[in-house]
Amino acid sequence: MIMPTIEEIITRATAIGLPITKNAWKKTAKKPVPDPPYIVYLVNESQRGNDKKNTIREIDGSLELYTDRTPDESLERQIEKEVLSDLPFEKYQADITSENMVQTAYEFNITQKGRK
Repeated sequence: MIMPTIEEIITRATAIGLPITKNAWKKTAKKPVPDPPYIVYLVNESQRGNDKKNTIREIDGSLELYTDRTPDESLERQIEKEVLSDLPFEKYQADITSENMVQTAYEFNITQKGRK
């Protein structure tokens, strides 16, 4: 099985059509934080084998779906089918009571050839 790249995962998540950003939404006067549902993705990378031939990137990624008050099972199924179907992942949910939201997070690991 060929594993998708992190860039492919982000492209797939963007194609769902929900607002998406890296790390966190930053509220500005011109750009408010969108109403849920929306996605936040996080990426943590390490690299090894820096001999210009065999560079390997280890990427720990997370897609976080934020929904208003309750989980949205249809959006979860869409993410699992259209974004993460060819990738092992761990899924968990957390209530964010102070924001009246639910976070459904998908954590995954990707190993890919490094950038040149």
